[in-house]
Amino acid sequence: MSSRDGQDVGSNRVTALYAATRDLLTAPDREALCAVAVETAEEILGFPFTSIHLLDDDGLEPVATTDVIGGESGDVRAFVRGGPVWDVYASGEALTVNGVEWAGHEVHAGVVVPIGEHGVLVAGGGESDGVSDATLKLARLLAENSAVALDRLERERQLDQLHKAARELMAARDTAAVAAAATNAAHEILGLRVNAVHLVSSAGERLVPVSVTEEARELLGDVPDLEPGSVGWRAFESKETIVHDDVRNADSVQNPDTPLRSEVVLPLGDHGVFIAGTDEVDAFDESDLGLAHVFADNVEAALDRAEREATLRTREAELKRQNERLEEFASVVSHDLRNPLNVAQGRLELARDEVDNEHLGHIEEAHDRMADLIEDLLSLARTGQALGEVESVALTPLVREVWTTVPGGDLTMNPDLGTVDANASRLRELLENLFRNAVEHASEDVAVEVDTLPDAAGFYVADDGPGVPPEDREAVFERGFTTAAEGTGFGLPIVREIVEAHGWRISLTESDGGGARFEIRTDPE
Repeated sequence: MSSRDGQDVGSNRVTALYAATRDLLTAPDREALCAVAVETAEEILGFPFTSIHLLDDDGLEPVATTDVIGGESGDVRAFVRGGPVWDVYASGEALTVNGVEWAGHEVHAGVVVPIGEHGVLVAGGGESDGVSDATLKLARLLAENSAVALDRLERERQLDQLHKAARELMAARDTAAVAAAATNAAHEILGLRVNAVHLVSSAGERLVPVSVTEEARELLGDVPDLEPGSVGWRAFESKETIVHDDVRNADSVQNPDTPLRSEVVLPLGDHGVFIAGTDEVDAFDESDLGLAHVFADNVEAALDRAEREATLRTREAELKRQNERLEEFASVVSHDLRNPLNVAQGRLELARDEVDNEHLGHIEEAHDRMADLIEDLLSLARTGQALGEVESVALTPLVREVWTTVPGGDLTMNPDLGTVDANASRLRELLENLFRNAVEHASEDVAVEVDTLPDAAGFYVADDGPGVPPEDREAVFERGFTTAAEGTGFGLPIVREIVEAHGWRISLTESDGGGARFEIRTDPE
């Protein structure tokens, strides 16, 4: 072969390698990728006995082979840990071989090349003058390209698994369950066998190991709390990731004799930190850290949700207890106060049949006042209970209906007030109290207007009464506050309770007629 012919052959081999690289990088899975690599190796290296072996728990398992090996031998053995092929994988250094038997074939010349952290490429032939430098270089380039493609597939697999794990994290009931799911996901998906989640203590003075892998306990023994000044605490306070290529050379290391060598500490917001480590120096590359950050973000989001859920459960339990107390209170008011009042009212009627005394009228007024107070107390108790069924309520007919119960006054209203999602009974009670408030603080000649708000979802109730001074506009919603001689001080607090139970907002301003204008906004803030 002439020099030019040799150059042409070399050029063709390189062209074939680069063409195959596109197929390697677009392979859908590692089996397809390894098949492309084996086919390419046979073409550009000229070795018929070629296989790809990838790492698994037992050693280096064959994933793809050339047809001649699979067809004639039917079985290609794995390479166990500790052998010469394993040494190539572990050292990252290629090995040329000759005069060996492999898969039932005599290999006169061959090469074993590491494929990054994934495995090895084994290639050889029965007839050869040895492995040239050019052939070895091409084998290394093919192995490097295969490693890059396998890295891509592994990252895609890990990201997909992290996405699935995020759903599991979000389903965890509490922070302890989130921590347990996190350590398991980091172990199974990211391969971080030594890891732990530390969460801040209730007093906030240390970080407590809530979930720790078995490998971490075997390596470290009892995992201590992280106190101020430690590496973990610094990451928690600064909200910045801390990476140590060699923990023993780090400042503020809590245990200078730690068996950990590489370590990464990722903050989990205000909750704590995630820590992972190995007994190898400089174990984490940029790709590892990128995935770890995605993982930590998911864990932080899950912890946020778990805390919100826990707060919600606490509130619901407190509301349940409050409702039970309110029911008990309503029972006391209904029975223990109404019964004596009914007796007193009956006795008053008997007394009027026997005597005619001006004091009896004052007694009747006091009884009516007590009856009003009891009714308002019962109403206030009901507003603290669960809202009940919510439906779309047409405001216009409801306003007209409620207004018929008002003694006197003049109503002006928009004939198309629209609808609002509300509990109809509670909404009726709200309107009754606003209308009664207008009559009590003005007179039976009061003019009341109901209309929609021009700039937001909701409605307003306005009157032309004396109004409320600006300094009292917040106080009127407090229980017991009233400026009316006949008022109980419970009407507007009841209104506010009903508004807030619906998730609405209420404000008090001055009406166009100088009276009070209550604006109720039903849209979310």
